[in-house]
Amino acid sequence: MIISVSGENGHGGDAVTPLEAAFEERACAQRAGTDVFIEGVNLALLGRVEQLRIRPTNASGTVDDDGPHEVRLEAADDGPRTGCTCPEGATGSFCRHAVAVALVATGSAGLADDDDDEDADDEENGGIIGEGSLFTDDPVHAAMRVFLSRVPRAELVETLLDAAEDNEAVADALWEATVAWHGRQHGAAPSS
Repeated sequence: MIISVSGENGHGGDAVTPLEAAFEERACAQRAGTDVFIEGVNLALLGRVEQLRIRPTNASGTVDDDGPHEVRLEAADDGPRTGCTCPEGATGSFCRHAVAVALVATGSAGLADDDDDEDADDEENGGIIGEGSLFTDDPVHAAMRVFLSRVPRAELVETLLDAAEDNEAVADALWEATVAWHGRQHGAAPSS
């Protein structure tokens, strides 16, 4: 079964399967929540989804995350359903493993082609995962965004300072941001 998606004038839309419609990237992010979604993105980008089987209304696969986790996705008449062998997934939660399989099965895991609607997508995602979609960038940029969002603050500071030491453009950009931040701090301080 194929669902037809029409364009602005009702013509020339792309066809999507019920699975793709049910597990669209933005819907997955909203259903999973930011932290779980980012963990699922990370697993997808790291290539941890294996033995993927995709049909128009369902998909299944194994996710290697400290051991194998079996995941099932279904686009049912009453909405999307997921199942996973991990503790969270066993309770019916949309776990990081289900996110990873959904993103790979629907082609959203950093493999989508660039399109002209990226700015509109950024505005519409409601800030769920940051300024824009993780998948509007190339997979390397997306993986770096996942890393930067999860790394402990002290490690991030050291990484940035090391990058600034090795690259003059990074050093200049970091210095400009530092000056601007100090200016805002000074401007926000109550005057005596």
